[in-house]
Amino acid sequence: MKKGCLPEHMLYSPAVFAVVDSYQIFISFDCPAIVKIIVGQSVFCDDSNGILRSETTVHKITIPMEVLDGAAEYTVCFREMIDRKPYFPVSSDERRITFEFRPIQKDKEDIKIYLISDTHNLTAEPITAGQYFGDSPDLLILNGDVPDHSGSSENFNTVFAIIDGITHGSVPVIFSRGNHDTRGLYAEKFIDFTPSFQGKTYYTFRLGPLWGIVLDCGEDKDDSHEAYAGTVCFHDFRLKETDFIRSVIENSKLEYEALGVTRRIAVCHIPFTYTDHSPFDIEKDIYSEWARLLREYIKPDVMLFGHMHASEIWRRGCEYDSKGQSADAVVAGVPEYNKDGKNRYTGAAVTLGKDEIEVIFNDSDGNIIRKEIINYL
Repeated sequence: MKKGCLPEHMLYSPAVFAVVDSYQIFISFDCPAIVKIIVGQSVFCDDSNGILRSETTVHKITIPMEVLDGAAEYTVCFREMIDRKPYFPVSSDERRITFEFRPIQKDKEDIKIYLISDTHNLTAEPITAGQYFGDSPDLLILNGDVPDHSGSSENFNTVFAIIDGITHGSVPVIFSRGNHDTRGLYAEKFIDFTPSFQGKTYYTFRLGPLWGIVLDCGEDKDDSHEAYAGTVCFHDFRLKETDFIRSVIENSKLEYEALGVTRRIAVCHIPFTYTDHSPFDIEKDIYSEWARLLREYIKPDVMLFGHMHASEIWRRGCEYDSKGQSADAVVAGVPEYNKDGKNRYTGAAVTLGKDEIEVIFNDSDGNIIRKEIINYL
């Protein structure tokens, strides 16, 4: 479904985020509305304990993966809420729009992923680069710092605009939080605008034969750094996340060792396996433990990072492998701002093939920067 076909008040095609075994569908409007989604014979609502929500312009509806995968389409139904009076509230006639959905099939051999991070509010350029696979990507990954910060709710429009421009509401999306996302008034409301699992910004997911883990480092400097002025507690957050990784390992038969899993990936905005220079050289013990757990137990086929504003492959044992990478890492996402307004963005097209992983770095000017191959371990 192209954006030009969207009904009035719907700003973007839905963003279909994959989290654990469900899709969390986010839809943005320019007015108060009540929203439902129909999949087959089932109706899913955005409600609060039975009350259809209208005092928000961003709606979230969760649908089990097996339901949406089986139907291969969903219908968004909404009514503009004109006056929500205590008695006889007034709303518009219902409008409906149907979107096709293309799940990753269980027997899929070549999984086409487009990887974007660090757009820092650039929109048109990441969309252009992200259209590398045309209308046939299998998965879009937004790996942090898509808005430049969370100081305004309008900044989240960057997330929904990029997803709209690349997926048109028809392809699953994986989202991870970046360190710039933790800054500003709406940082504490981040999960109102982006996916989460039980309120946490780290989780696993399963899409066909692909299993993945999304990790979140939070900020890139110590909690005591003056830039945060005592407003963060990420050390404790990371300790809890370590327990989460261990719980994933304890349930490996239901996670990365589950029947049908043939590909594994690890997604994180900050490349925690690299020890950067001061003041970014934090949490060496915690991050070393994360690296060990992934290396010894989870064993992803590839690690996907952002943060560095680079287009690189970090091979195991390279100069950036400070803590023992569990696999080669794709570090992708380069925003470039020019005074003449001709900005540029470079992302990565990652194809998880049967025998190897192909990585193509491309930019919004139509250039192929480089092609590299990662071999499965």
